[in-house]
Amino acid sequence: MSSSPAVRTSSSRKRAAVALAALLAACATAQDVEKAKSSWQGASYEDVLRVWGAPARSTTTADGRDWHTWVTDSYPPAQSSVGVGLGGFRIGGGGGVGMGVGMGVPVGSPEPPARCERTLVFDNGRVIDQSWAGPPSMCADLKRP
Repeated sequence: MSSSPAVRTSSSRKRAAVALAALLAACATAQDVEKAKSSWQGASYEDVLRVWGAPARSTTTADGRDWHTWVTDSYPPAQSSVGVGLGGFRIGGGGGVGMGVGMGVPVGSPEPPARCERTLVFDNGRVIDQSWAGPPSMCADLKRP
């Protein structure tokens, strides 16, 4: 027994709505970045160092606070490619076989890397202030484990 067109359409719409909801749930937001940022408040320098490694830049201000900046870059995958093809044909009594190799080359300027830059301010070895800059898709995943 087959379902009516109205039932099939309703089912298709439900599947599309579920797929859209799953896709939207996978997108990071500014609120997700704030959660990641707040997870580091009060952390020790050693805790941050253990997770993020050595900072890219560091300085100490006149008031004795240590400022450390960590940078995470994400480079887009290379666009060039290599392909190999093999083919054959037959016309009448004769035939032939061919093989080819091709290489694709990117055109235009490459995409700049996405970057999440975090500056954490430490007083007595603990995070007391921080500034994060970068796309939520990168920064939101840098929460404290």
